Amino acid sequence: MSLQFQKFQDLYNVVAELLEEKANRKDLEACGYSVHYLFETTLKQASTSTTFDELLIKAKAVTDFCNEAVLLYHFKDVPVYWRRMMMDAGLLKAMIQLKAILEQQQARFEALEPQVQSIINDLDTCSVVSGCPGPDRRLLTNIILDELQDWLTNGRCDSQPVYKKAKLLKEAKKTLPKPEIEHPIKLYTEPPSFEWFLAHCNQSVPTPLIISKDLIDHWPAFVQHPWSSMNYLKSIAADRVVPVEIGSQYTDANWSQKMMRFSDFIDKHILQQEGAPAYLAQHDVFYQIPRLEKDIVVPDYCYIEPKLNELYTSRPNDVIKNAWFGPKGTVSPLHQDPYHNLLCQVVGSKYLRLISPLQSDLVYAREGLMTNTSQVDIDDINYDHFPRFKDVDYVDCILEEGQVLYIPVS
Repeated sequence: MSLQFQKFQDLYNVVAELLEEKANRKDLEACGYSVHYLFETTLKQASTSTTFDELLIKAKAVTDFCNEAVLLYHFKDVPVYWRRMMMDAGLLKAMIQLKAILEQQQARFEALEPQVQSIINDLDTCSVVSGCPGPDRRLLTNIILDELQDWLTNGRCDSQPVYKKAKLLKEAKKTLPKPEIEHPIKLYTEPPSFEWFLAHCNQSVPTPLIISKDLIDHWPAFVQHPWSSMNYLKSIAADRVVPVEIGSQYTDANWSQKMMRFSDFIDKHILQQEGAPAYLAQHDVFYQIPRLEKDIVVPDYCYIEPKLNELYTSRPNDVIKNAWFGPKGTVSPLHQDPYHNLLCQVVGSKYLRLISPLQSDLVYAREGLMTNTSQVDIDDINYDHFPRFKDVDYVDCILEEGQVLYIPVS
C-alpha cells in the first residue's frame, strides 16, 4: 500500500473505531426508531459491504432527516441528540467515502481529488450545522479535515500562471478613497500598562482608544504565516467549506448566507470581487479551522475582568475570538455589542465610527431580533425619518494593519 493510501486507511480505521463504540451512541435513540435504525444498519453494513453508492444514499438520508429536524427549532434550542446524530451521520459518510477511495489504489490524483473534496464538503457542513457534539468528535473531525486538506494541497498542480496571480493580488489591493477623520480616536504609540487598561475599562462609560504598535505585530499572521498571502490561506484551507454572508450588509433585504469553498470565496469575492459583496463573518472560523487560530495570540488585555454595570451585565465564560474576512467596501451596520472588544487589524484598513452608549436614544434601534442594530444607514442618512440622529456625537478612525482598537461595551 502506498504512503498516501496508508493515510486514507488510517483515517478510515480511526473513524470506524470511534463510531463502533456503542456507549457513545446511546443518546441517538432519542431521534426515533426509524432514523436510528437506518443509521445503525448502515453503519453495520459499511464495515463489510462494497456497494458504496447505496451506502452513501442511506447515510445521506440520515443527514437530510437531521437537517430537516434541526430547521424545526431556533438554533439555540436544537436538541443535542439531533446535532449528535447529524455529526455521527457525517462521520459515517466520510467513513464510507474513505473506504471507496481505498478500492482505487491505482487511481491518479485527478480522479481522487473530487472524492476527497466531497468528504471535506460533507464533513465541514455537518460540523458547522451540528456544532460537532459528542466524545472526541471535534478532535477527530479536525484531524480528518487537516489531513485531507494537506493531501489536496500537496498533490494539486497549480496551473495558473504566476503573472496572472500577481495581477489578481495587485487588483485586490487597490484601495477605496479614505474617509476624512473628523473626530479622531485617541491613539497610543505604546501599549498602556495592564493596571491602567483595567482602570480605563472600569470607568462608568470608558472611551475608545487605539494602540498603534507592539501589541499584535509579532503574530505569525503578519510574518511566518501572513494572512495577506492568499497562497498561504489556500494552502491550509482551500477546500474547507465556510458560511459566507452575501450582500453589502446583514440589514439588506436581499442578504443571505451560503456555504462555500474557502478557495472559491477568495477567488470570486476577494481577488476578482464578482457579483454581490461576500463576507466571512458572524462565524467562529477559529473553532472550525484551528490552524488559523495558531496564527494569532490573544492579547493579555483580554484576560482582565472589568466590573459589571448597567451596560456590562454579564461576563463571557472565555475569551470570544472571531475573524472577519471580506473584500474592500464591506460594511457592518451601526450596532452595539454587550462585551468589551479589541479589534485587531491584520490585513488592509477599516474605517470605524463609534457612538457613546449615552446616546442610545438617538440612534433608532430596530425592533424584533435585531434590537442591537440601528435603523440608520450611516452612508445615506435620512434625517427626515431619523431627525434625532442630527444630534449624535461620534468618534472615528481608520484602523491600519497592526493596530488594535479598544471598543467599550456599547
